This record gives sequence, C-alpha cells and structure tokens, in this order.
Amino acid sequence: MPMSQKVREEMLPRLRQRYANRGRQGRSRLIDELCEQFGYSRKHAIKLLGAKAGWGGDPAKAKGRPAHYTTEVVEVLWAIWKCAEQPCGKRLVKLLPLWLPHYEAEAGKLKAAVRQQVLCISAAQADRLLAPRKAKIKHRGRSGTKPGSLLKHHIPIRTDNWDITQPGWLEADTVAHCGTSLEGDFIWSVTYTDIYSGWTSLRAVWNKGAHGIVEATREVEAALPFAIEGFDCDNGSEFLNWHLVRYFQQRPKAVGFTRSRPYH
Repeated sequence: MPMSQKVREEMLPRLRQRYANRGRQGRSRLIDELCEQFGYSRKHAIKLLGAKAGWGGDPAKAKGRPAHYTTEVVEVLWAIWKCAEQPCGKRLVKLLPLWLPHYEAEAGKLKAAVRQQVLCISAAQADRLLAPRKAKIKHRGRSGTKPGSLLKHHIPIRTDNWDITQPGWLEADTVAHCGTSLEGDFIWSVTYTDIYSGWTSLRAVWNKGAHGIVEATREVEAALPFAIEGFDCDNGSEFLNWHLVRYFQQRPKAVGFTRSRPYH
C-alpha cells in the first residue's frame, strides 16, 4: 500500500536524524532503504536526507567565493570605464594601471586595499560588477550606418580580442551631426581610438564619403606617435570600400583590417 504524503512528511525528520548520525556505510544503507520504500532515485533521496527542513529540501544555495568588492571599487571601475570610452572587461583591466593615477589625481588617493582590488580584478569580475549600471544605459538610437556589402567577404569579422601589449590597434566609428533627420547633407565626425592607450583622434567629414574617410585617416595616422598595426570598424560603407582597403594594404607592412559583427 503506497504511503501518503502526510506519513512521508512525518517520517522524514527521523530519517534525517538517523542519516546525520551515521557513518558513510550507514548512510548508504539508509539511502537504499529510502529508495526501496518510496521509489525515489538515489540522487533525490540524498537531497531529501541532506536538507534541513521541508520534504522538498531547501533551495540550493549558490556556491563559490562570496562577493567581496566594495562600493568604492565599483565607483572607480565605473568612472574609468566611462572615461575610457566604455571598453569591454578584458580591455578595461589592461587600462586600469594607466588610468588609475589620473583618477586619483582628480578624485583623491584611494585606500591601499581599494587600490589593490582595482588593480587585481579579473575581466569577468569587472564585467559582472558593471553589468547592472550598463543595463541602465540606452545605447541604441538613430543609426546612420549603411552596410557595405561589396567587401564583406574580403574583410574578416574580428571574432576575438586582439592580444594588445602596445599601441597601434585602432577602432573607428562615425557619428552623424544631423539633428533629428538623416535626410540631406551634413557633417559626420570620425573617431579613431587606440585600444591600448586610449589615444583618441577626431576628424570631421562631409557626408562620410569614402575619399573623405581615407583623407581623414591619412591625416590622423600622420599625427600619431606610433604606427598603425590593426584597424577595426563597423560594417558601414564609409569604411568597407576599396579606397580604404588599398590605403592599408599598399604599404611595406600591411595593416590588419577587420570589421565588427553586424547588428542584424
């Protein structure tokens, strides 16, 4: 005759007490007994006998090292992340030793413990700590990027992070200064940012034509205190064109040219 739920709930505290007081072999026999009488799987029986209260057992608690980063650490990471043009965690931790002295010059010297935590934080932990604040930022707006389909198969997608140990790896993007409408002719600003150092150069072009982008890039490169090793951009036709490809390829040492993954 099957046991009712009420009988099982009455028996469970006694079984748990016996389970807690037995050695390894005694616990194994008690688990076998519970499986035979109640028809449970061995895994479920172990869960029930090891729980503190309730027939279904306590909800599983998260394992792992508890969070120990203070609010001060998060504030420092957040401030540097914003000033450094919002890099991913892997890039952020590389930039922290460079940016921290400037942060302390503005905000005041940090406690030794806080400074140590900031400098020793991992990329994954930095991303987790900043995730709640990042989620509140609205990134998407009016987009003026038109896909450059002609060269998509010739310019590879960058699927991993560059192993950056020196300046020379640039990311480029454009911003439309068009008010509320993308109709007509207007100025576009082009931003070139060195991932390692954060060195940023700005130029303005009319209607972001291919020729204008190449000339702006040429002007920026001439003013840089380091050589360009790699160039990464979005999928807009202002970057994905033969003019810029030839500019980076027709030189003694070609510049690595990659593009980001399309949004759609």
